[in-house]
Amino acid sequence: MARGRGRFRMRNAECCLVGNHGGRPARTLPARRTMRKGNEMKQLYDDLWQTSPEHPLSRFPNSQCHAYLLVREAGNVLFYSTGREAVGKVDDRADHDRIEELGGVSHLLLSHWHEASPSTRSIRERFNATLICQAREAPMVEKVAGVAPDTVFWERQTLLDGIEAVPTPGHTVGSACYLYRSPSGQTYLFTGDTIWPARGSWTSVTFEDDARQSTHRASLNLLAALDPTVVLPAISPSDPVVEVSSFEWRSAIQATLASLG
Repeated sequence: MARGRGRFRMRNAECCLVGNHGGRPARTLPARRTMRKGNEMKQLYDDLWQTSPEHPLSRFPNSQCHAYLLVREAGNVLFYSTGREAVGKVDDRADHDRIEELGGVSHLLLSHWHEASPSTRSIRERFNATLICQAREAPMVEKVAGVAPDTVFWERQTLLDGIEAVPTPGHTVGSACYLYRSPSGQTYLFTGDTIWPARGSWTSVTFEDDARQSTHRASLNLLAALDPTVVLPAISPSDPVVEVSSFEWRSAIQATLASLG
């Protein structure tokens, strides 16, 4: 990994938690409704659950990875995946059992291939879930998870009755975010590793396939036009869920742009 003036060239997924930070501090989500007992799933909102924390990056033991289960009458949707065996062995069977109690998974949406693992295949097979990702991520998802996506998308579009897929290349060539306006009154933005809170600010990582970072910057500027109230990255040095106002979200984008150098 080369590092200078906030710019990073990443060689593997373990590099996803370093960066220069500045700007307005991130405001993490307070505990909601269901308190977590040990490694159990936690309810964040009436229709949204967070899987138990995983710590797959050996160089960054305080980092946390989560998936998020959106509970809907039309079928539950799991964002990201559990069990990052690709970089750290995880026992996620208890989460899968709890997900089954909550109604299972009809669709599994990945933001990029770093979230894929053998557990992705287990979830797909156990729940007969449809696996979805951006088309450019499909080959690596299949390689890592051992199963090909059932559905891919190329452009920004609405999926699954109200979930908007927003391609945001930069972190990887096919990274994508997902926007959902919940009946609970919140607007959820699932950002994967395109942007996440870190050390009181916000940051991200650009891989070598976007060496000049122009693609990643364009994706961040696209996200600035959205108006989420809750941001849910896939990974963070602490609990990644953050509630934001419009001003705070724009400030988060500016801080992330600055972190890229």
